Amino acid sequence: MASGSSSGGILRRWLADEPARLALRPSPWFIVLRTPRAVAFGVACVGAGLAIPEFTPGSGDALVWAGSVVLAGVLGWNVVEWLSRLYVMTDTRVAAVAGVLNQSVTEVSLRDVRHLAVARSLLERLTGLGTLGAASAGTGGFEVVWVNLARAHERLDAVRRAVDGAGGPGPTPVTPAPPGGRRALVVGLVGGIGAGKSAVARAMGELGFVVIDSDREAKAALDRPEVRDELVRWWGKGVLGAEGRVDRKVVAGIVFADAAERRRLEALVHPLVKATRAELVGRAAAEGKPGVVVDAPLLIEAGSDAECDAVVFVDAPRERRLERVRATRGWDEAELTRREAAQLPLEAKRARADAVVLNDSDPATLRRRVEALVEDLSERFT
Repeated sequence: MASGSSSGGILRRWLADEPARLALRPSPWFIVLRTPRAVAFGVACVGAGLAIPEFTPGSGDALVWAGSVVLAGVLGWNVVEWLSRLYVMTDTRVAAVAGVLNQSVTEVSLRDVRHLAVARSLLERLTGLGTLGAASAGTGGFEVVWVNLARAHERLDAVRRAVDGAGGPGPTPVTPAPPGGRRALVVGLVGGIGAGKSAVARAMGELGFVVIDSDREAKAALDRPEVRDELVRWWGKGVLGAEGRVDRKVVAGIVFADAAERRRLEALVHPLVKATRAELVGRAAAEGKPGVVVDAPLLIEAGSDAECDAVVFVDAPRERRLERVRATRGWDEAELTRREAAQLPLEAKRARADAVVLNDSDPATLRRRVEALVEDLSERFT
């Protein structure tokens, strides 16, 4: 992200090298919707002044004058803000320019976009508009926001097509088959929180698959001396606990508050996790294991689905998922909703999966379904 007076220059340099595929401003309705209360106040003052009975001449003039000043000032400033906003998509990134006195440019590489959505406030619904947001992996909110768009869903489809096109030819095997042997099938698991991805991973483990818990691997990477030393260099010794190990809560507080720091941590840790994963996949192939299952909290959001031969969506009714998170994590429905809002929507995960396994019953039923799933994936992908 870039900000400051040079932001316009940054955008011009981008567009010189990367012609815009989309270059938009908010709908002109932005001028009214930007500060609807102030606009309504100005209109109300003018209306009240004009509505005062004629037998008290001049008594409404002050209200008309005050309302007109407020309305002209607010709408004038909003016009300037509207002119300062520009939404751009090139072949490599999506960006938003905003600000009059302090202009800023926010941008996300198309290859890094993991979450796209359109939201519509009441006023946007009334005026036929919408707000488009784009986010990279693991963000709690959207890094690029295009507000008050006309035909917002058409714009969403255009950006989604560009993101898909920037992602390359699709998933490729992590490792080739060993000489004279059979390559281990690599399966990634996705699904809603509380769907039971870990239960599916355990069932696959019982069938001979090597289970890779990416969350655990990422936490283990923080204890590596080279990672610990780098984090201290970045953020000081305050990131260390009493025993000299990295305090994960402190690190989480830093990276969830600052998307740039989160990306910097991911750039440090993800290659280590990926290397560990590739080593385990190679070992599984050498040992004749049927495959490897990757249980990662943000498989698609982090781009790890590209390392898998197949992605499986673990499905479960919301009521069942809520029961599970209440029992295991103490969450209520509001907390489940809040957590899921920071992830790729379930339908988007399902759409990018190669198979679905339903986890809505007892362990024995799940085991039978997983056995059928493994047989199907083995026939299709090995």
